[in-house]
Amino acid sequence: MKKIINIILVFIFLFVSLIPPIKAEEVRYGYVYSHNGLGILVRTGAGTSYKEIGDGIAEGEQVKILSEHKPDDGTDSKCSIWYKIEYLEVSSSVGYACGDFIEIINIQTEEEFEESLKVFPESYHDSLRLLHTIYPNAVFKAYNTRLDFNTVVENEAVLGHSLIWDSNNSRDGLKHMDSYNYKTNKFANNYPGGGTNWYAASEEVIAYHLDPRNFLTESRVFMFESLSYSSSTHTENGVKEILAGSFMDKENIDGGSKTFSSVIVSAGAKYNISPYYLASRILQETGYTRSDLVKGEYPDYPKFNGYYNFFNYGAGGTNVVYDGLNFAYKKGWNSEEKAIIGGTSLIGTDYISVGQDTGYFQKWDVVCDKSDISKCSLYGHQYMQNIEAPYSEAYSTYKAYKEIFDENLYLLPFIFTIPVYENIPEKTIYPNENNPINYLKTLTVDGKSVTNFNSLKTEYTISIPETTKSIKIDATKIESSSSIKGTGTISITKNGQVIPITVTALNGDQLTYNIKVNLLEVDENILTLDETIANIKSGTFKDGYITGLTNGKTILEAITSSNEFAEVKIYDLDNKEVDSGSVGTGYKVTITVLEESKTFEVIIYGDTNGDAEITVLDLLRVQKDILGISKLSGVQSKAADVGKDGKITVLDLLKIQKDILDISEIKQ
Repeated sequence: MKKIINIILVFIFLFVSLIPPIKAEEVRYGYVYSHNGLGILVRTGAGTSYKEIGDGIAEGEQVKILSEHKPDDGTDSKCSIWYKIEYLEVSSSVGYACGDFIEIINIQTEEEFEESLKVFPESYHDSLRLLHTIYPNAVFKAYNTRLDFNTVVENEAVLGHSLIWDSNNSRDGLKHMDSYNYKTNKFANNYPGGGTNWYAASEEVIAYHLDPRNFLTESRVFMFESLSYSSSTHTENGVKEILAGSFMDKENIDGGSKTFSSVIVSAGAKYNISPYYLASRILQETGYTRSDLVKGEYPDYPKFNGYYNFFNYGAGGTNVVYDGLNFAYKKGWNSEEKAIIGGTSLIGTDYISVGQDTGYFQKWDVVCDKSDISKCSLYGHQYMQNIEAPYSEAYSTYKAYKEIFDENLYLLPFIFTIPVYENIPEKTIYPNENNPINYLKTLTVDGKSVTNFNSLKTEYTISIPETTKSIKIDATKIESSSSIKGTGTISITKNGQVIPITVTALNGDQLTYNIKVNLLEVDENILTLDETIANIKSGTFKDGYITGLTNGKTILEAITSSNEFAEVKIYDLDNKEVDSGSVGTGYKVTITVLEESKTFEVIIYGDTNGDAEITVLDLLRVQKDILGISKLSGVQSKAADVGKDGKITVLDLLKIQKDILDISEIKQ
């Protein structure tokens, strides 16, 4: 009997071993897509007769699909397939949902992933492969902007459009040189929407932040994450983690029982926007302590007491605080909760719904849904001027995910939309942040300023006697942190010798000023500068002014006929060099002989505004001076003294009037 039982057991074992094992269904992920603008219900079983669980799942929410089922209650005809799903709210939940409204996210095989890389330029591939190993279930989508990279940089570099923060002048190397004033040695920081600590970013910095390849890392890739709401990944604890250490972590909203975290999550769910993105954006705008737009009480603008603007909407004018509060006032945001929910609504309407659905796209307006890209308005529709905002907000989002999901974070099926540009350079380099200023303030030869020295001009010529053996060059710098090389006593060895003076900025940038030496034959008959001026036959050169000459060519001829070795430069009111045509009051004439220089201002009697003409405008200016309405000064006052008696009177006014009417011409 025992032998028979053993034979039966062996037979059963062999029979069972021949039955193929039941293959567990592969886990998949999906998103709830449009269902009349609503979410979908979750039930206890695969059919509409089963009991509902909770409030269901909102549109755009992410779910984990555990298995697939046909309706089993015999009553469902509207839903062809049901999914057993897992979704996360406060804790893990499992239920059944209609699969007709869930879009499957197809997790790629390695072959499929490599195939998907082909839509990206080669320079993206290595970083994306690494990200794929970190986030194996994530999908990396290419968005072809159809835009030339350099053209985008040029448009984004318009002064005031893209700003960087610098509170202690430690990042001058990142600032746009077009915003620099060498006379004051300062960068402009008065851009609408910015403030005293915000500066125009340089093209190099913009190119670096615009280049997606620089942010394809484990944490920074979240600037490309879809900003849709998902309760399976977005939790109140995650929002709280982002707000940790800020006033929104320590206080309840409106002083009540609700937390800022719960309201932000509710706002995100309502408008299908990631609450992590919202929390990061609010923190970016308000800071860890209350900014001027969320204080609630405003002594300078009591009308706005009790109003809040957490997203800085409308705060883009010259008075950021007033404009932002006025925007909140008009919107009726008279509580913190209303301000957060209202601002979230605008983000959804103004940005998410028009395709700017990543942190990257909300800074860089490069999204166009038209086949003809020339019909799209680009670059101007940006949420923020701060070019570092997508970078910092992405990291906040990453930290929140990490806190909530720990290592499970890397298994979530994120969707990252990454832009692609035409003619993108091989790589973009982040500039040195140190000071880039390398201009000279003064440049002298043998104690005398080089003729027509200008900090922005780098090429000069000096004329000295051929017997000169050496010269002493001195220079001072505009920026104290820079250094100068090439000054001191320089031996003169040949005609045409070029002497370089190099200024090196703190960041290493160099600028070289060249002085070319012109050796003159020794001639005892060469006049000095004073002798040259005294020998001029035309016009009057006295007390720093020139009178009696009204044409640039005439001035040049008058001086050079006195001394052929004299160098003459004439500059208009815009400091542009001219050599012919009529000259106006205030034009400057510099005469140089053997490196000694003197500058004179031109006086054209009757021409009080320097336009080289005598018109009704000059008549009005003189009249206002006489009446004490607007007094003339300097060379303009001298030009109004047509009678040359040292005072401006009605007689001068009459002489100008007669000149205008061609009755009698003013004698120059």
